[in-house]
Amino acid sequence: MLDRYRKRLRRDLDRWIEAGLVPAQNRQAILNDVAPEPGRWSAQGAAAILGAVLLALAALSFVAANWSELSRAVRFALILGALWASYGGAVFAFARNNAAVGHALALLGAALFGGAIALTAQTFNLSAFRNTGVLIWAVGALATALVIPSRPVLIASSLIGGFWLLSEAQNSLAPAVLWAYPLLFAVSAAAASRLQSNVTMNLSAIGLGWWLMHTLHEVHQLHGLESAAAMVCFALICGALALAAALLRDRSVPGAGVIAAWGAAGAAAGVFASQFTLDDYGRPESVLAYTIIAAPTLMLIAGLLIAQVRAGHLGRTSALALGAAGAISFVLPYGVHLASDPVLATLQFLVGGAIFAAGVILILIGSAPGRRAAGAVGVVLFIAQAIYVYAELFGGLLGTAAFFFVGGVLMIVLSVVLTRIARRLGKGDPS
Repeated sequence: MLDRYRKRLRRDLDRWIEAGLVPAQNRQAILNDVAPEPGRWSAQGAAAILGAVLLALAALSFVAANWSELSRAVRFALILGALWASYGGAVFAFARNNAAVGHALALLGAALFGGAIALTAQTFNLSAFRNTGVLIWAVGALATALVIPSRPVLIASSLIGGFWLLSEAQNSLAPAVLWAYPLLFAVSAAAASRLQSNVTMNLSAIGLGWWLMHTLHEVHQLHGLESAAAMVCFALICGALALAAALLRDRSVPGAGVIAAWGAAGAAAGVFASQFTLDDYGRPESVLAYTIIAAPTLMLIAGLLIAQVRAGHLGRTSALALGAAGAISFVLPYGVHLASDPVLATLQFLVGGAIFAAGVILILIGSAPGRRAAGAVGVVLFIAQAIYVYAELFGGLLGTAAFFFVGGVLMIVLSVVLTRIARRLGKGDPS
């Protein structure tokens, strides 16, 4: 990515110098000022990491194969010796400027740390706490990634943390809400931003989305939160996360744009899916649970939209449209409880209009530099809603030439309208 930027910058500088816009003596200084690209993935690095994985499996297999013959002290000595040898070797490799071997040995150490935890649990018959051991493993790997520092180990820690989340969600002894994961996500995301690891940031965002769905499902089970309310809660929380991350992205925080993109996608998916839950009438007490979750989130969204407008990153029209979409979604579960056909039809019409508006606004926002992900989410949302509306009104024509003709005309008209709106608003102002 940075290489392509450098090539384009060189061409642009030559053109600017020829046009007299930039002094020729500043060319090299500008190129030197470009931030260096983080360590890239290479064949030798991949080979070293695969070798580390095989060594970890060899060590664990050796201990397992000779489990009955080895005393407890020897077992611990073997694992701990290999663990500290790996970490010591990583420090030595980095000191000799051999980053590939350093990352591989650090990853080996993190893997052996997990083996040491498993050995301890089995030795002292702590199998009931195996999920807690996985969490400790994830935290240890995360600490290793920060101390080294090492992006491969950081990626491994996010995978281990996700494995813990999945395992604990299936554990009947675990609490309904796994509050440890949001904390683990926050630390992992901060580390990913510091080390500029977009892979870790994507994995963390996916894990947080899964945690949110699991949490809302548990609230549904415990407090009767109906499907419509759960979908809207998911959409509002994701929307708040997207806006908060967008503020950090606009302040040039590395990786924040990844979280903003996933948040926008989650919000769009939640609002779109809420249309399919209008016939789900929950118990009256679910309104209280929904209000406790959704009302503060909607207020947070309003505050974040105001902050975006004041910072000049979002136009007032866009902020009002997104706020209105959130408000309409917020009232949807309350209207469901009225359970009358005219009310439900009105709500469905309002939600559909809000989804179309949100899609258009996201497309406009995506026209600004560095916000293409928002535009992609907007396009997908608009097309999905158009297909849904068409299927509801003209289901018998699906798959025919008429459907594709109407869809094509809609997209062309949308393109023309968006072009005119963008010209009126001015370049760089996605309001």
